[in-house]
Amino acid sequence: MSRDNLKSMIRLYYRSKPLIEPYYLSKREIAIYSLEDGVYIRHLSFTSMTLLYRYILEEKTPLHLYYSSAYYEDPSADKMELKGWMGSDLIFDIDSDHYPGCSDVLSICLGSGEVYGEKIKKCSDGSKPVIYPLISFNCIRRGWIDAIRLITILREEFGLKNIHLAYSGNRGFHISVYDEEVMKLEREQRREIADYISFKNPDLSRIAPSIGRRKYVYFSREEYGWRKRIVDEIVKRENYEEYRGYIRVKYSIVEEIAEDIGVNIDPVVTMDISRLSRFNRSIHGKSGLIVYPLNYSSTDIDEYSYESFTPFEGEVVVKPYITIAGLKVLDEEIDLNKGLKIKTKPHIGLYLALKGLVEIVDIRDIGVRNV
Repeated sequence: MSRDNLKSMIRLYYRSKPLIEPYYLSKREIAIYSLEDGVYIRHLSFTSMTLLYRYILEEKTPLHLYYSSAYYEDPSADKMELKGWMGSDLIFDIDSDHYPGCSDVLSICLGSGEVYGEKIKKCSDGSKPVIYPLISFNCIRRGWIDAIRLITILREEFGLKNIHLAYSGNRGFHISVYDEEVMKLEREQRREIADYISFKNPDLSRIAPSIGRRKYVYFSREEYGWRKRIVDEIVKRENYEEYRGYIRVKYSIVEEIAEDIGVNIDPVVTMDISRLSRFNRSIHGKSGLIVYPLNYSSTDIDEYSYESFTPFEGEVVVKPYITIAGLKVLDEEIDLNKGLKIKTKPHIGLYLALKGLVEIVDIRDIGVRNV
């Protein structure tokens, strides 16, 4: 498969210098998954964005572009123990494919042309299939709502302020905290934060003890922490009664609500003090969409779609490697006929190319959007 046009598209975007510089760039390790080599290049360090752009535009084209969540005395040292850890951002990851109905995939066999509605290990000809996700933007919106819930917890229950939210460019969201008080937290402390946020294995009988034979739980309207989350959900559902200035609710209802007050985050990400994070406004190499920073205080989720996060405008010409009718691509549908060139939107063509289903053969009619 020729990747010349794919490389040209990626470099065309980065020539517009869209990346958002992270705090203290020179103290962070930079990592690139190279289009030319198909390997991760680690332990890079740049003292300025000018030098980083020179590298990705003249030397290695990034399918994925990362910086470390950690700050190091010597970020270019090739062994972790030699880098000199100085602290790390506190980061969270929400993946939308964890929700019911959001993990459907196709297994596409390029050699035989077979398409399976489930994940398989091998095609009938022995080749490895393309595992093709079918995640709708409605699933992304569900992750977005959870991301805002998480930020509310971080602000109201932890008192944190310098919090950044970004669409990951693929299936979920990244939340990064830069407050100084979190920088020196060790792995175990970060795990405790993750457990608290996800409401993992709580002793509900201690958090919300029931009283009397009818097993009622009593709450004030000025609760904090987990109890406040429970009360907020009770009030939202209007599933309570007033009793002498308290909110009174059956314990069975509290049990039901407790299953929903946690936020489904990946604890491994939060615990990792040397985790790699994607550059904001970089291209995600699995989707071709942008890692897009969001203003969580005023964003209207329903105004966005997958197309909101494409870096390109215009049209591309692609040549499919397989015939599939009505293939769902980022909430749109397209008919592919093997070897028959078609024009399509850049984000559709780029997505299909990154999945290995088409070759991009003409990019003369594209430009870079002002994102």
